[in-house]
Amino acid sequence: MKMLIDAGKSSRGWSRIGNFAKCPQLFAYLYRIDGTNLAPPIEALAKGSIGHTLQAHLHAIWGAGQPQGVMVDETMYHDPSVFMDPEDAAQAWCDKYGSHELLPQMFKVFRAYLAKFPESPGDVIAVEAPVTAVLGTLRGQWGLWVGEERGGEWRSLDGACIEVTPLHMPDHREHGRPITLTRRIDLVTRDKSGRYYIWDHKHQASVNGKSSAEAYAIDGGFAAFRIMGKQLYGEAFGGVSLNLISSTQPGKVVREQVPSTPHRDAGFAKWLWWAEHQIAQLDLTTDPWEWPKAQNELSCYGRYGACAGLNLCSLGPRA
Repeated sequence: MKMLIDAGKSSRGWSRIGNFAKCPQLFAYLYRIDGTNLAPPIEALAKGSIGHTLQAHLHAIWGAGQPQGVMVDETMYHDPSVFMDPEDAAQAWCDKYGSHELLPQMFKVFRAYLAKFPESPGDVIAVEAPVTAVLGTLRGQWGLWVGEERGGEWRSLDGACIEVTPLHMPDHREHGRPITLTRRIDLVTRDKSGRYYIWDHKHQASVNGKSSAEAYAIDGGFAAFRIMGKQLYGEAFGGVSLNLISSTQPGKVVREQVPSTPHRDAGFAKWLWWAEHQIAQLDLTTDPWEWPKAQNELSCYGRYGACAGLNLCSLGPRA
């Protein structure tokens, strides 16, 4: 049986901590209160998931056909026939999760994309690549470091010991645990000059390259991408790029470099430490229905309309 690539969320990814950054009360609805049954924008999310599956299989097949092969998840592949055809993979995703009615449109979008870009934007190095980073001190410098746990110790990419800075919140269930952040990178490419780029696929109804790039630049998930990319590829890291694909206008695709935010990135590790301790403090002291609310129309109404928790904030537990 051919392989269906997992293009889902990472285990302790940005969406979790990003929801807290957006609104602590929304975080509590999603992660601390059973039975809130928030209704996310199902169609938009499903289109994004189907689109990610199509792109993952396309680039994995391209990459596996290269002399050097491609890393998918955490395994190296050299045979394109291992992977399901992109459209078969999208069908299999819908067989598992539903939303079959979206397939005809997403196939049109994918075929138009392939007609416009029949080749990858460079050598395909990795597809759906999981990366884990931990807060701690490495060679005398405190920050967020890409690494892995080996035998109870955290090691950096080159095997050096990371002195972990754990959560310090006595009586909390996660007291003493490492503070980690995981990300799943959609695509890594290398151009002819040897520069590595992290790509993020976005399927949107309306595509505007410049405004999208500026908006994503300040998103913490992209700060994590830049921090991780610099550690993974050093001086050869070229940055983060968006692959913006219209889900309503087949063939409209914009590729845009995400601007750097060096000042914000320099403080990202401190913010992550603060946010995790704020969550733990609220867990110990505050009823989940009374966590701080954003109470701002720009937070409570977004790209997909009203926040899923709006009625709960307005009317309470009986909403």
